Amino acid sequence: MALIDLGDVREEPAPEPPRRPPRTVGRPARVAAALVLTLVSLAGAAPVTAPASFTVPARSTTTAYLQGDRLFLLDPADAPAGRGGQLTAYAVPEAGDGPLAPLWRTPLPAAGADGAVFVHRDVVLVTGGSVDRPRRVFAFDLGTGRLRWERPGHVAPAGNALLAVENEGEEPGRVSSVDPATGRVGWSVATPVEATTYRFRPDGVDRIVASPSSGQIEVWDARSGVRLRSADLRPGELPVHQRSQSVDELLLMLRDNAALVTAYGLDELERRWEIRLGLVAYLAACGPLLCAYGQTGGMWALDRATGDVRWRATRWHETLVEREGRMLVRGPGSGAQDSFAVLDTATGRAVADLGTWEVSGRYPAEDRLIGLRPADGDRLFVAELDVAGGRTRVLEVLAGVTGDCQAGPRLLLCRRSGGGFGIWRLNR
Repeated sequence: MALIDLGDVREEPAPEPPRRPPRTVGRPARVAAALVLTLVSLAGAAPVTAPASFTVPARSTTTAYLQGDRLFLLDPADAPAGRGGQLTAYAVPEAGDGPLAPLWRTPLPAAGADGAVFVHRDVVLVTGGSVDRPRRVFAFDLGTGRLRWERPGHVAPAGNALLAVENEGEEPGRVSSVDPATGRVGWSVATPVEATTYRFRPDGVDRIVASPSSGQIEVWDARSGVRLRSADLRPGELPVHQRSQSVDELLLMLRDNAALVTAYGLDELERRWEIRLGLVAYLAACGPLLCAYGQTGGMWALDRATGDVRWRATRWHETLVEREGRMLVRGPGSGAQDSFAVLDTATGRAVADLGTWEVSGRYPAEDRLIGLRPADGDRLFVAELDVAGGRTRVLEVLAGVTGDCQAGPRLLLCRRSGGGFGIWRLNR
């Protein structure tokens, strides 16, 4: 695949990003014009890949899930046509091209699936449900497609085990540890439906936090089921609506209509700091800092130890990754595309404007981010958003695709204009 630079990092000081415009406004005209000129010139110079490395037939209603070197196609049930739901698995080889032959096909149970498909150890987990059916999870053998077990709720990885969550209805919820191979429950904990949150690590959930509107806050080990800590953080006070989040070593409580943020140590539940920001949607780690994102846009970068505001940006509303002292942020763009920029983590200073793209796939820190942008006709620019370098590199221009793409560490999957999906290898 050809590599084409779209720009270089700007080391000179840049002005503070302007106030975040409404989503319908889009990017400023001068930036849009520059991007159009750049992309038009690239369209004439960059190679077009045809045909795709691999092709897979699929209906327009089929949903694809790319998991490493495995592809899973989920076909929903079609009662008028007399078809039941179906899950099909494919293995994407290291080399070769042409159509892929399925490894196996298996019928989906009557509940269907509208949630997610992911692989954990040697099972494929399919979460399903509908408006009139409670949510269930189905576990299929990764090698054969045989249904191993099913249970109510939905699941998430928790180390070697799975964490099953049942929280539908008005009754108290329940969190259980489930053996992926057999579906057997190891331990189970009753939790408040409206006030249970989780801390996520690279290998899944490792803490469960129950934080009702009054009374005891409880922290559980999601791997062993042991209750680690219990404390009343506001003894003697009346019940108040609150939301909690666990970010690394902190338990963050949002009160007063999400305007007041109080931080506690997750291990000991001791109070660390408190700050009033505004309407906070959620908080997340962004490198060494803690970022708070506003419900109406904008973000604050906070010192984790003190809660002090290090800097604020009104244009950006999400940090995707942080690497080598720089963070990739996104803001409103145009249509399905968002605006992206690289900021200096310590100061919030704009280092590079990467333009408008649609980012596909998940954002693990160890993987590169793939941006997509329509070209003329049914072509698509595929680019790497280089955070450390502060630039965008076009990897390829694909022909005969309509979008609906997913990017993994080595593969890119997109729906083709003529039907079905195409799979391309992404060079490192």
